[in-house]
Amino acid sequence: MTGQGLGHKVDYKQLIRVLVEEGGDLSRPEARAVVEAILNLQFSDLQIAATLVALSRKGETADELAGAIDAILSRSPPLQTGFDTAIDIGGTGGDRAGTFNISTTAAFIVAAAGVPVIKHGNRSVTSQCGSSDMIAALGVDLERSSTQEQVSADLAACNFAFVATSSSHRFAPRLGAIRRELGIRSLFNLVGPLVHPARVKRQLVGVARPAHLDLLARTLVSIGREQAFVVHGVDGLDEVSCVGETLITHVRHGVIRTFSTQPRDFGVAPCCMADLAGGGPERNAQLCAAILGGEHGPCSDAAIVAASALLVLSGKAEGFMEGAELARHAIESGKAYQGFQVFLGQGR
Repeated sequence: MTGQGLGHKVDYKQLIRVLVEEGGDLSRPEARAVVEAILNLQFSDLQIAATLVALSRKGETADELAGAIDAILSRSPPLQTGFDTAIDIGGTGGDRAGTFNISTTAAFIVAAAGVPVIKHGNRSVTSQCGSSDMIAALGVDLERSSTQEQVSADLAACNFAFVATSSSHRFAPRLGAIRRELGIRSLFNLVGPLVHPARVKRQLVGVARPAHLDLLARTLVSIGREQAFVVHGVDGLDEVSCVGETLITHVRHGVIRTFSTQPRDFGVAPCCMADLAGGGPERNAQLCAAILGGEHGPCSDAAIVAASALLVLSGKAEGFMEGAELARHAIESGKAYQGFQVFLGQGR
């Protein structure tokens, strides 16, 4: 295979020749070695940036993503929470849509509907407000929230826990600065949702590009996920869309199939992208609280649609319409807001 001679100690010049001049792909072990070199700051800033851009420009493969995941997960032990059925929802980012934090809001709803959720998220790189930004704006200490003891306590108290990427996977600040300065979607965006500290067995992953549906699905199979939805709103959202059609690639015990949904499948009317606009962390925190508190409208519909998909994936609902009904009941009964308040007050 092209690039086979990279070896464990990565030769940067050879790596760039493989990726740029030869247009070659890396094997899973080679990709692991390259990402380890990046994480260990064995490359200069320019070399790190050039490598990430070269991989993105070429188009990452499932083996390359799996190798990157191996490298990242090898640096920290898994969280042992005692909640083996916990599930996660999140996106790779890069859709530039400027929506509020739909996935995080949906996660609170799903938890209230009876499914344990360990939400894994990061600070913003390509958007105004990442999930970690919003959770921090709610007054949550991200470092404490991400400890094994706090995650277990939160799950026991309200079925919801939040784990910050920055607390679970220790990357040099320099790497984050390089990624922010680049300002483009990179390999780290693609693998971000897949390096879950608790090694969840089921998760919903949103992607901003339709080409990434199959890529992420094959990667999920490679790393051993039991079930997953990889979703792409054809309007560009890395979410299950309440604007228009969503493509969903379902991974189930190694089998991959793709189908599509429309807002009507969830019992909601289509809305406009502008209706889902978010803002900074404080604004998005307010929107989340309002939706969980029972406020109606397009933003609430978006959270219900996302929650419904996660409830179907978890096995709690048999179909999207039933999932949406369960999500609405979690809100209207007051359970979603109650769980939200319990999480915010849980030893904080």
